[in-house]
Amino acid sequence: MKKSMEKLKVRIDQNLNRTEKSVALPPELEKIEETILTYRQVCQTVHKKFSECLQGAGKGTDGQSIERRLKKTLDFSLGQSLSEQGRLLTKQSSSSCLGQVLQETGGVCTAVGQNLVQYEISVEQLVVQELETVLKTDLPTILKERRQLDQLILELDTAKARLHTARQEDQNQGGPLTGAKVDRMEEELDDMARKVEQARDLLATDMMAFMSKDAELAKLIAKFLDFKLDYHSSIADQVLLTQPKVDAILLTKRGFPIFGSSLASHLASFPLHSGIAFPLQLCITRLVRLGLEEEGLFRLAAGSSKVKKLRAELEAGLCSLPSLETADHHVLTATIKSYLRELPDPLMGADLYQDWVETGQLDEEDRFDAIWNLLQHEQLPRENYRNIQYLFKFLHAVSSLEEKNKMSASNLAIVITPNVIWECESVHDPLDVTVGSALAQVVELIITKYEWFFQNDASLPWDHLLPTSPLGLLCQPPSTSSPFHPSPVPTTRDRKGKGKKAPPPPSTDFSSPSSSPSPSRVTSSPSHLPSPATLPHSESPQTGHQPNNTNGQSSYQRSKSAEGGKHKTASQPPNQPPPSPPQPTPSLPTPSLYPDLPPQDRTFPIPAPRSVKPAIPSKPEGITRNASMRGADQARILQGKESTDL
Repeated sequence: MKKSMEKLKVRIDQNLNRTEKSVALPPELEKIEETILTYRQVCQTVHKKFSECLQGAGKGTDGQSIERRLKKTLDFSLGQSLSEQGRLLTKQSSSSCLGQVLQETGGVCTAVGQNLVQYEISVEQLVVQELETVLKTDLPTILKERRQLDQLILELDTAKARLHTARQEDQNQGGPLTGAKVDRMEEELDDMARKVEQARDLLATDMMAFMSKDAELAKLIAKFLDFKLDYHSSIADQVLLTQPKVDAILLTKRGFPIFGSSLASHLASFPLHSGIAFPLQLCITRLVRLGLEEEGLFRLAAGSSKVKKLRAELEAGLCSLPSLETADHHVLTATIKSYLRELPDPLMGADLYQDWVETGQLDEEDRFDAIWNLLQHEQLPRENYRNIQYLFKFLHAVSSLEEKNKMSASNLAIVITPNVIWECESVHDPLDVTVGSALAQVVELIITKYEWFFQNDASLPWDHLLPTSPLGLLCQPPSTSSPFHPSPVPTTRDRKGKGKKAPPPPSTDFSSPSSSPSPSRVTSSPSHLPSPATLPHSESPQTGHQPNNTNGQSSYQRSKSAEGGKHKTASQPPNQPPPSPPQPTPSLPTPSLYPDLPPQDRTFPIPAPRSVKPAIPSKPEGITRNASMRGADQARILQGKESTDL
């Protein structure tokens, strides 16, 4: 009790600065002590955050505990659910693409959940528990030793105070008792000083040892990064292993959706050996079987619900020729227009819009030449040409029955033109009717003179190589060879030097609005062309009839070529039509226009080579009538101008 009172008195005096307090640690150790306190705070915060990030921290690592932790992970539960739903869908429909992808994705999510549990256990055992050891063992030991040092310092100061009091009493009273008391007090002070020194050395040793563990603590965080890397690498490996399987599954539905896909992609996705878009050939074949006498084909609207139903059936891959028994004419024509309108690029060439507009603004004579060159243009894809031929063959057949269906070539051109030619980058004024009228004249001329523009191409049956099964059963993975038969358009190399020369214009003077078609043009129409077999083998395109520019007759300016964009100068037109395409010499092989022919069990007609362009046919009646009207209008304008000048 007496010693406690003395200690209390010493502490009070020290607090009141009545006595000097002994120094517990030198300045360098005090700085180390402050650093250790910061370490303690940092380790506590890091340990807390790590524990919060681990969902199953502290829930055990035995078999049952791991199973419970696995079931509580979000990825594992998601994977189980996806796999179950995928199996359910695959059981209902074995070809379901969604069901197979769900199962593969569910397997990845389940593996991710398992990897997550393994990652959390590794971090918990090798990182969090090590930090917990530091917080519960090393730092508490240092703090305990620091408190013991403070206690010894207090006892040392108390011993100093008692010795000071004993010495004062010895000086005041004297005697042997007081001297012996002073000696005892000095011995106690020396003993207490040794204890303080030992405690100080022990504390300094432990603090230095803890500071030396800085690299070990840093390695714990680096180990956490390694676990993190392994965890995410395992996820990436799982996804990389599953991705090819998912891609292979998706290839079974390659080519869908059909509407909005490019023509090349559509033909490459399905075994369409005819080279014709499936919706186009399917609807046209059905229309031909129904008959083309229905009034208002392509003009009258169909029920929107029936059109949407047929489109959905096509997109689902369930549509075939037998399934169109209930579809009427107008539903089929509306589907054709919808498919053509939703192509990413127009059927008649995305880069040829300006050329088609200029072609429609040319005179009748030059328009034939320009259309011929644009149909063989290098920027018009081969698959587009094949579908253009098929579509305009059908439109020509429809216009031939205009007395019954009331759809002339002009009416068809007005309806079809916006669906096959449009401007990808708007430059012209959409309200400019002259552009639409020019394009419609081009389409009308192709419809009317289809047999002339495509006379070198084989005319195949409407249902030629049309798949009898729905497209959903015909999906195929991509192959190196083209799955469809290429169109009979010469390659760029074949075109060079062949068919590029403009056909000689007729001898009729087109300056007169009321002029009639030339007899030479009439006799050189496709129906009157001589057979190639009747021509002598010695005659060639180079040695045939060439127009001469004699008697000082000046050449006239031709239209802008569809090939180069510059004006070409042609000689005065001859009085006789040009020779028909000659038959190739038997000794020379005919260049193949089908580089990727299918197996020999299927034969395809090879069109005649386009070495010489046929003579221009007679002008359509509508064009002659329009030319006459334009000529009369110009005459009236000139007459009015002269009267104004007077």
